Amino acid sequence: MKLTSALLLVLSAALGALPTDSLCDQAAYLLFNRHLEEGHLDSAYSLLAQGRAQDPAHEHCLYLWSRIHVQKGDNAEAKSDKFAYYQKARSIADTLKELNPKNPYGHMWWAVAQGRIGQTRGVLNSLFMVPSLKKAFSLALELDSAHTTAYDAYGVLYYELPGIFGGSLAKSEEYLKAGLEIDPEYTVLRLDLAKVYIKQKRWQEAREQLIELVATTDPTFPADFVLDDRPEALDLLEQLEDR
Repeated sequence: MKLTSALLLVLSAALGALPTDSLCDQAAYLLFNRHLEEGHLDSAYSLLAQGRAQDPAHEHCLYLWSRIHVQKGDNAEAKSDKFAYYQKARSIADTLKELNPKNPYGHMWWAVAQGRIGQTRGVLNSLFMVPSLKKAFSLALELDSAHTTAYDAYGVLYYELPGIFGGSLAKSEEYLKAGLEIDPEYTVLRLDLAKVYIKQKRWQEAREQLIELVATTDPTFPADFVLDDRPEALDLLEQLEDR
């Protein structure tokens, strides 16, 4: 039987052959490169479960453990499964926040999970959550002014909120551009900025962002780029052909 490198890592971890730092680094690679092989996500999950059991207070492992539950929730088809994964992700992030209130990833991934719960429940629940989400985004940026996920989250929030509830395309653009200045290869920022331009009917600027996204050769998160951002960018470019 042929064993994949991911499965070998899981077996090594189960035998206690990997220290927690190395185990979590390997899990991060598999998570962020899950497009390369179908089993990478499950292998990353198994490695992180080992890391969690090995060192419950390992902050990097806790961050990834929360993040992978969000990803599992995104991939789930049944609403009940989505809720279960997102609630677990939120609980893990809560643990990280309690362990180290100065770790920006605890606040950020608590907010990501909380936002996903609101989206799954519907618009009214999402609106109810806005103050707590803003607080978490602000804390993440206070603790790490280069936290690009927080810039994207703020950009999406101001894009999606109706104007009467504080939505602002100008603020959305401001946050997304600030994130891109820090990391031009974080492709979801470029995708979300293109959506802002489309909503404003700034067709050429939207096309420029989408073309640059598609041409990205070294994305910060390769799997997100290959599986989500690039396909959506190509679809949007096709829609913009006559604009």
